[in-house]
Amino acid sequence: MSITRRIGIAAAAAALLLSAAGCVERKLVIRSEPSGVPVFIDEDYAGETPLDWRFAHYGVRRVRVGPVRDEMGNLVYAAQQRNVRTEAPWYEVIPIDFFAEVLWPARITDEHKVPVFVLEKPGTGPSGKDAAQAVLDRAGQFREAASPVDGAAPESE
Repeated sequence: MSITRRIGIAAAAAALLLSAAGCVERKLVIRSEPSGVPVFIDEDYAGETPLDWRFAHYGVRRVRVGPVRDEMGNLVYAAQQRNVRTEAPWYEVIPIDFFAEVLWPARITDEHKVPVFVLEKPGTGPSGKDAAQAVLDRAGQFREAASPVDGAAPESE
């Protein structure tokens, strides 16, 4: 067998091996009640729920679902947001990740499911003066908890 033929067979085998290599597919699964609500991830529009959003890097993502407005622009459902941490699984740690990303012959799916967002209609919680008074009451409680024990004002420098 000639050397060029051997090189050709080796190149074809390497191409076949690389084409059969798998990859890791990372997904953030976002659901809401009701569905069909706009989703923003790190303040970029990502789609509507239910959403399977693919990502490349692990870390903390800011996920905002909503708000939902009617044709007149009135608020139907208020927005909710959460910080979602995605952590790398064991097979994404160096040097194991090389085998999972390049050499493993099948696709690996890494799904991170976010707890379901249940959107509330406006007016279901305190609003207007009641909400403002609730904030002021909580501020007073924090102020009392942070004041010195003897009641004296802290010294200023």
